[in-house]
Amino acid sequence: MVKDMSNNEVYALIIIFSVAIGTYGLRLSGLLLSGKISDEGRIRIFLDYLPPTLLLSFVTPAILKEGLAGIIAMILIAICMYKTKNIFMSMIIGVVTVAISRNFF
Repeated sequence: MVKDMSNNEVYALIIIFSVAIGTYGLRLSGLLLSGKISDEGRIRIFLDYLPPTLLLSFVTPAILKEGLAGIIAMILIAICMYKTKNIFMSMIIGVVTVAISRNFF
């Protein structure tokens, strides 16, 4: 049996498809325009700093959510990265620090 869709369901589907088309349109335009960007100057410097900035924007809310334990983990991660340049070791230190704080404090 086919169920009739209400107006709200139709509007929800229209919104979902519109957002999907907008998202893929932005991605496609980025791919098409990326070939026209020069590899020199200020634009190159900006693009070189973009990935760490995006990563920081994802990590900062999680650090702040953890409170003092997150700040301590961040400091230990920064020290480990500065001293050893080992990403895996730094990640382990951060995870263990937060896990200990959640389970014992």
